[in-house]
Amino acid sequence: MTIQLEFNDTQNFTGRARIKQKQELFSLQLLERQGETVRIHVKFDRATIEKECKLQVDEPKDFVLDTFVLGDIRRHVLPEYRSEEELELFDIPDGANLEFRLKVISRSEDASGKILAATGGRVRLHTGNGDEGSGEQNKGIFHPKPSKSIGARIWQVTWGGQGDFEVFVNADYFHKFIEDPMFAAHVYPEIVRNVATGILLRYENVKDIDEDSLLAKWVTFIQQRLGIPLEGEEAAHLIDAEPTEKLDFVEDIVDMFTKQKWRDGKTLLEEIL
Repeated sequence: MTIQLEFNDTQNFTGRARIKQKQELFSLQLLERQGETVRIHVKFDRATIEKECKLQVDEPKDFVLDTFVLGDIRRHVLPEYRSEEELELFDIPDGANLEFRLKVISRSEDASGKILAATGGRVRLHTGNGDEGSGEQNKGIFHPKPSKSIGARIWQVTWGGQGDFEVFVNADYFHKFIEDPMFAAHVYPEIVRNVATGILLRYENVKDIDEDSLLAKWVTFIQQRLGIPLEGEEAAHLIDAEPTEKLDFVEDIVDMFTKQKWRDGKTLLEEIL
């Protein structure tokens, strides 16, 4: 069963510019994947990105490519005087999806480390035949990935150091039940519980969440689709709430999620009964 979860995610948390996902601005191409080593070709148009994002040309800045693999984040500073780069990535498990994010980071003395612009969310590398090197932006918020490295667990949410996270599902379970309504009823509420807990306990204020991250889309989903405020006056009680109070609030979020009507106007439970 597939739950389509699309919504307006244009809310700006930080005011930074967004790098449009256009091949002429930024593209990736798989060159070789052999064993646990992956080679990719990166092309980017620094001048056009600066122009479209209205960045100051004379401000010192780095173009940084973040690579996400199994919860790990690898950072690579792209060359300043070339428009392309070849990267070699090591220790990439077989079957692991590679996702990327391009960021422009200031090196000026008064704003060192500030993100000036970034792609809207993560970009997945095309690996099929006929790949022309463009990136494919993920949509929605549920992205469970089959994995053989989580032991006997059915699912696992792995958090990165910057609040990024990935959802893994036992590969055998995933491939056997992904189209079964039982999968969504069994796995999705637990993922909602884990992610909502991360939002409330890992951040003092949701405005601290990177606007281009998957987690920001979850904030929007909870507020817009479930109708539960996480910021503003209606959520003021969460700022000084004790962890136990926040955990009780998480259960309210999960409860509201399970009451929602999804495919064919049915809740997850109604779908399997």
